[in-house]
Order: sequence, then C-alpha cells, then structure tokens
Amino acid sequence: MLIVDDNSPDGTGLIVEELSRKNSNIHVIHRAKKIGIGSAYLEGFRWALAKFEPDVFIQMDADLSHPPPIVKELIRCVSEEYFHVAIASRYVAGGAMKGWPFTRRMESFFANLIARILLRLDIRDATGGYRALSKAAVRMLLGFTLNSVGYSYQVESLYVFQLLNLRIKEIPFTFAGRQIGKSKLSLLEIPRFLWTILRLSISGVKPQVKPENPQIVGRSERGHLG
Repeated sequence: MLIVDDNSPDGTGLIVEELSRKNSNIHVIHRAKKIGIGSAYLEGFRWALAKFEPDVFIQMDADLSHPPPIVKELIRCVSEEYFHVAIASRYVAGGAMKGWPFTRRMESFFANLIARILLRLDIRDATGGYRALSKAAVRMLLGFTLNSVGYSYQVESLYVFQLLNLRIKEIPFTFAGRQIGKSKLSLLEIPRFLWTILRLSISGVKPQVKPENPQIVGRSERGHLG
C-alpha cells in the first residue's frame, strides 16, 4: 500500500509514517504541498514500478467510498481475464450511488456525459477513481505527457487507454459517498475539468516515448495522438 501525502493538514502523512514503521507493506511519499490527485497517481505509479514492478495496480480513495471487497474482482479482471484496465463503475447495470446529495449526483452525471460525448469515450464511468491497471497499461500511460494534475486525470488517463486500444472492463459497484474526512475537491476543479475535455478534443495527447508494446497500439477513430 502506497499513500502519496501532499502535506495534508489532517495529519495523514504522520499517521501513515507511523503505520509504515510497524508494517513493511505500507509506504508513504511525502510532498511539500498540494499538487493534485492526478500527479499523485503518476508519482505513485513511477515509484511502484521502480521499487516492486507489481503485475496489477489498484487506485482507490481512502475515505471508505470505495468498498475494499471489490478489489478482488478488479484484480481478477486484470490477472485472469487479461483486461488492461478494470473500473469499478457506478453507471453500468448493477452499479449505484448512495450518500451523495442531488447536486453532486448531477455534477457527476453531466461530467461523465460531457466526457463521453466530446471525447467519444466508450466508458460509462469515466470520472471514477476506483480502478485496477495492468503493469503494461501503467507503463504505456507513463509514456505520455498528461497535463491533468487534478481530478480530470481520471478522464485524461482513460482517453489515453482508449487511444491505445487497450482492453477496458467496467464492473458494477455501489459508491457509498465519503464516510470519513473532508473533501479536497475545490471549485477550481470544475473549470479545470472542462478545459481538459476541450483540450483533449482539440489537440489530443502527446507521447513522450515509443510505446513498449506497439502490437496493441493503434490510432483510434475516436481520438488522436498529438
């Protein structure tokens, strides 16, 4: 387990530091200031690849809105069904949400609708952060220049995965809403999200290096490489 702590005022970094001294399976990266959840994911992926090279990466929120039992199914989809990306989805048959006010539900609904229409994504839950990624998917993702440091990372990363024609599966789950802590989602994330969608629809994404596995990489009719 790796936690990336952006000098959180709630003491997360100190708590995880103490836990890591008692359990060698827990790790923490301390960053001096809040940079954004998107950059935290990418830094965590780079660190894990360099240290352990895991076969499957799980990304999830720590506020108990993502039920841990779903991890087994996400891993199975990647390790046994050979999907590159498995997404715990609120918007496929069997998926649901509870504990969110009407306004948050509408924000999520329209954010996903805009992403699907403008970027022609096949994914129903493009903004969800509960995912499993194969090692190959992570390596290819890190080969691109992603400009989303905040929550719009979720959409930009899926845009890259779809451009690469990776195999993606959504499995239903019930999103419970935040159980502990306070949301760090600011009002600035809304214009940032909209700008990310517009930017991707116009200019696409730019690869840094040649993908490691060109056999599964192709130009998608739904988007373009910059």
